Amino acid sequence: MKKLSLLLFLATTTLFLSCSSDDDAPIVIDASLIPGEWNLTETRSENGKVTTTVQGIPVSGDYSISGKDYTASITLTESTVTDEPNTFSSSGGFTLVATVTIPGQDPTEVEEVVPDFFGSGEWTVSGNQITTTVQGEAIAYEITSLTAQEMTLKATLNEEQTFEGVTVTITGDQFIVLSK
Repeated sequence: MKKLSLLLFLATTTLFLSCSSDDDAPIVIDASLIPGEWNLTETRSENGKVTTTVQGIPVSGDYSISGKDYTASITLTESTVTDEPNTFSSSGGFTLVATVTIPGQDPTEVEEVVPDFFGSGEWTVSGNQITTTVQGEAIAYEITSLTAQEMTLKATLNEEQTFEGVTVTITGDQFIVLSK
């Protein structure tokens, strides 16, 4: 099961490189609240599920993602020049904690340091989505809440990852909470 936990960790970290968002109930976003320096204060998952087949036997379980030792921050700068993109840069990271629970087995926990959380690039807002682009790779997050002091981003994970010949389907919602 340690392999499954490691695979889950790898899939979750790729979430920050490729994810889709859930557009069920858009909220009205005041985009003027977005520019500024934001600190990562929380990462978490909800409804995390893993499924695979091992030696012909279906295996499924739950996973949870959390974080600790947050030092990550991101500065979102709004362009003041027409036709120039909004930009962002980040520094710091955090420790990702992934726990996989398979019925009948002890939970397996893996911790991994994520040294550079967001990177640097451009950002746009459309409706309730913020999209970041790093080296040509666009990542869309649903903004589930936004105030002058806190922003919560959500990404819905539904992907397959293969690790050492085992394909695992990973689903769930990942949340990123940022505070000014």
